[in-house]
Amino acid sequence: MPRRSRWMHLAAGVALGVTFGIFLKLCLRTSSRTTIESCPESARLVVDSDPLALVGLLPNETVHNSNRTLVFVGVMTAEQYLSSRAKAVFDTWSQDLPGRIAFFSSEVSRAPGLPLVPLRNVDDSYPPQKKSFMMLLYMYEKYGDKFEWFMRADDDVYVRGDKLEEFLRSVDSRKPQFIGQAGRGMRDEKDSLALDYNENFCMGGPGVLFSRETLKRVAPHVKYCLKHLYTTHEDVELGRCVAKFAGVSCTWSYDVSAKL
Repeated sequence: MPRRSRWMHLAAGVALGVTFGIFLKLCLRTSSRTTIESCPESARLVVDSDPLALVGLLPNETVHNSNRTLVFVGVMTAEQYLSSRAKAVFDTWSQDLPGRIAFFSSEVSRAPGLPLVPLRNVDDSYPPQKKSFMMLLYMYEKYGDKFEWFMRADDDVYVRGDKLEEFLRSVDSRKPQFIGQAGRGMRDEKDSLALDYNENFCMGGPGVLFSRETLKRVAPHVKYCLKHLYTTHEDVELGRCVAKFAGVSCTWSYDVSAKL
């Protein structure tokens, strides 16, 4: 074999060896007992689930022909709570919702049996600002024309489906609505929240409701809002984003009473 050909084969072999070595380093690991373990499932390629099939929604279901499309609930959770809090939510109050539910967690999360969305490029760090905003974007892109209302909830909240339905059917979802427990922060942190005297936000703990019109106005701008954060408070920044792009603030209790 000519010398040049031998060098080409040698170079190709070295390249192949380096590539294989990198693969082994990334996808295999040595345990304390010197046995080789395969990569965890979470490290493998993420395959997107069909959004409609994920929540049991038929392609022809709309707000006009189904009584299970009133509200879509997005529950923010984390990998460590999937088998406890998230499962408890799914097994209890989610079964009585006049709509559908999905759980949103980090990219590496897996939970067979749960309608789970592992958000790309999102981790479980706190505060969950990126998780919250990217969840809203996902809900808008995948379900924006399928539901009248959208709810952002934590995995430790309890919702009465019958009461939620009764309330939502009394409010016009065609208008920009931002409903929750309104707040302005603690007295000693008001200045640090960068809120004007007439601004508020919906506190995240009890859950937050968006009309379809509000989500439609806000979702296309979530990446802008993520780049212009003033605080580490997820609910404050969400309220700021809604106020800027939907033109509404969190509804005070007397505003709700006037609508009923």
